[in-house]
Amino acid sequence: MKKVLQILVLALVVFKTEAQDPHFSQFYMAPMYLNPAMVGAFDGNYRVSGLFRSQWGSVLQNESVPMYRTYTASAEFRTNRGFASGDAFGFGASFLGDQAGESKFGYNVAGLAIAYHKSLNRDNSNYLALGFSSQIYDQTIDYSNLQFGSQWDGSAYNPLLPTNEFLVDNKKLYWDVNAGLLWYMRISRRTNVYLAASAYHVNMPNISMLGNNSVKLNIKYTGTGGIEFPVTQRLSLQPKFIVMDQGQSIEMILATDVRFLFEERDPAGSNFHFGAMFRMVGGDPNAPWHDKRMDPEAVILDAGVEWQHITLSVAYDINVSQLLQATSSRGAFEVGVAYVGRWSRRGPQTIYCPRF
Repeated sequence: MKKVLQILVLALVVFKTEAQDPHFSQFYMAPMYLNPAMVGAFDGNYRVSGLFRSQWGSVLQNESVPMYRTYTASAEFRTNRGFASGDAFGFGASFLGDQAGESKFGYNVAGLAIAYHKSLNRDNSNYLALGFSSQIYDQTIDYSNLQFGSQWDGSAYNPLLPTNEFLVDNKKLYWDVNAGLLWYMRISRRTNVYLAASAYHVNMPNISMLGNNSVKLNIKYTGTGGIEFPVTQRLSLQPKFIVMDQGQSIEMILATDVRFLFEERDPAGSNFHFGAMFRMVGGDPNAPWHDKRMDPEAVILDAGVEWQHITLSVAYDINVSQLLQATSSRGAFEVGVAYVGRWSRRGPQTIYCPRF
């Protein structure tokens, strides 16, 4: 099993022609990774956030292959003024890291983003935001932990023997361009709605480590939306969805959270939330978008607490895909944290923002 996994990892690295981005279950905790128009969409002057995901540990627990890990962190700032009253600029910087398997194939990504939030009415409860971002990728692979057939000496693996393989350069740099739109509106004191769309890797950078100019990073199209509405004086529901289409792959998450307010007089204040999501994945390169087959992949349970502008959340993927027998339903674990702050002398002028 170990050698099969190693061969598969190396094959994916060298011969992969349809590159895909990693994903998060708590997509709403990584706004800069989701849509650059979301930069600055929060009730404060600045926001720092981070999200960590570890997956397939149950499958690889008996192998010397590390789990697949993805992590991201960002810092965002919002101005008190734009070109007109009620408008605002958002600025952000982000970092993302991704490692897969024993070869530690993956990349580190650093990016910058800017967004403009345009107020569409006098009471600043209806906004349209446009955002752009660009990222630099440092793509790497570590050959030191890989084993090859020519290193078998007849009785055991011998790392001193030559690999007899042509190993490509273990590093590649490239950059991308991304754009997004976000519309959000407060309908009433405790009801708000948002819709967003984005396109990442618009320039389709070359990612081949073999110098093959036909190996491009596919454009990722993302659509997401949600609504929050009250059920009781302290309870509200937050249905949301996300659809991602990239190359041959498509992914959809349908989710609903229940939010419990600690203080009913403050609908934007401290609260506890919990919920469930359902993820489907699929894709047929020969079929039109609406005919692409979608199969169940995971049921996701999530919970979190927001207290004094600090949010801490966790999620766990219960695998329901064709890997069910190998995973024993165990998929991935995520933990996220965020803090929204205000300058001590002057808070934000535009105070309404959606809850993603």
